[in-house]
Amino acid sequence: MLNKKRKVSTGGTLETMVGSGTTFKGDVTFEGGLRVDGTVEGTITAPDGSGSRLVITDNAEIRGEVQVPNVVINGRVIGNVYASERLELHAQSSVEGDLFYEVIQMEEGAGITGTCSHISATKQKKSGPAAPAQHKPAGEAEASEKTAGSAAAEVAQAGTKTG
Repeated sequence: MLNKKRKVSTGGTLETMVGSGTTFKGDVTFEGGLRVDGTVEGTITAPDGSGSRLVITDNAEIRGEVQVPNVVINGRVIGNVYASERLELHAQSSVEGDLFYEVIQMEEGAGITGTCSHISATKQKKSGPAAPAQHKPAGEAEASEKTAGSAAAEVAQAGTKTG
């Protein structure tokens, strides 16, 4: 009984499949199970709490964000991965993006170019006193930088007038 590996089963059966040699361009939303043997260029999502499961096989490639409760990666993902329940990275997996997970299982040899963040720690940071700044579109960020620069210039001019 010692050293017996525990097998975790989530998401039930895999009802849908993107076959080997198939390239799917566009966003995919599903419930249940999805197996990808080919290429998907777009976002793959499944509702939180649905227990849905995405399996990315060793020859598969995903170019886009993944937001699925349970994710098993054997192939390549270029994009961020959000696994609200469980994330498994097998030895031949390669991820170029940030990982967000509740539970993670990683085999030796799995490749990650990005950061790994536990979801509850991420939620805690956002609700804490020093919440990270909201992401702004490029145009808004430039405008706020100009405003900050203008305010600094006004303070400098006011100091010159009074001094």
